[in-house]
Amino acid sequence: MKRTALLILLVFPLALLAQEEKTEKRHNWMLAFDFGTNDMSRKLIRPEQIREDRYTGYYNYNDGDYGFFGGTNWMSTSYLSVKPEFFIFNNRVGIASGVRVTTAQTHLVSDRDNFLWRVQEDGLTTDYVRIKDIWQRSYMAGIPLEIRVFPNDREWPVQPYFKIGASFNYRFHTKYRVNFLDGAMGDYGSTVQKQLSSGSSAFSSFLYGAFGLNVSPLFEKSWAPWWTVEIQFPYILLTKNSFAFGGATNIPGIGFQTSFAIPLGKRAPIGSRELNH
Repeated sequence: MKRTALLILLVFPLALLAQEEKTEKRHNWMLAFDFGTNDMSRKLIRPEQIREDRYTGYYNYNDGDYGFFGGTNWMSTSYLSVKPEFFIFNNRVGIASGVRVTTAQTHLVSDRDNFLWRVQEDGLTTDYVRIKDIWQRSYMAGIPLEIRVFPNDREWPVQPYFKIGASFNYRFHTKYRVNFLDGAMGDYGSTVQKQLSSGSSAFSSFLYGAFGLNVSPLFEKSWAPWWTVEIQFPYILLTKNSFAFGGATNIPGIGFQTSFAIPLGKRAPIGSRELNH
């Protein structure tokens, strides 16, 4: 009898410890569907085909005081992504990655009605066309990687969080729209597009921080979906030659993202050590 009691005293604490270990290692999984958009301004890289002759009135770029393009170039991106998110540290820290499709649009335009673009040079003869503006639209497939932290130690109906993220992209398709001052010059459109595409990299990467709010219904919390809205700032382009007309970001961009996430199985609340069953 004494041996049985002693055995129970030894085994019972070990069982509790094993249960506690099991509890510590159980985490939440969510599957998120994102839509985001952002705008940024980049240092302008003047294409070499643009004529640089200020005395003719078509000098359009300089790092100094004159030039009618200025020193920056605007770019806008938007994306859709699907990513699982895994939670650690009592479900207060989420690590997410998945797949993302991004479109990026950038625009080269003068504050005058046109600029001169060199389409051909043969010895002493140089041919120019007059262009009003050029648009580039890029389509990219990528992988996002994000870490977000919930500062509160328990779940609230509206939960604030902080995030740091990055995306790594491959450009699989590009479209250009060249608007000529004279419609008869449209035949040179393919020439201009080839000149723009030469020398650019198909790879790009972005880095961003964010602050957001996570909203979860009060009913059936273990199965309830999440809806999040966040402001992303700063949003920074890290790679230099990924898009036409501009280099890496010199003015941090700002963005917006909204997500809808569903639990993959029954989940424990934020800050909880409950088992997911």
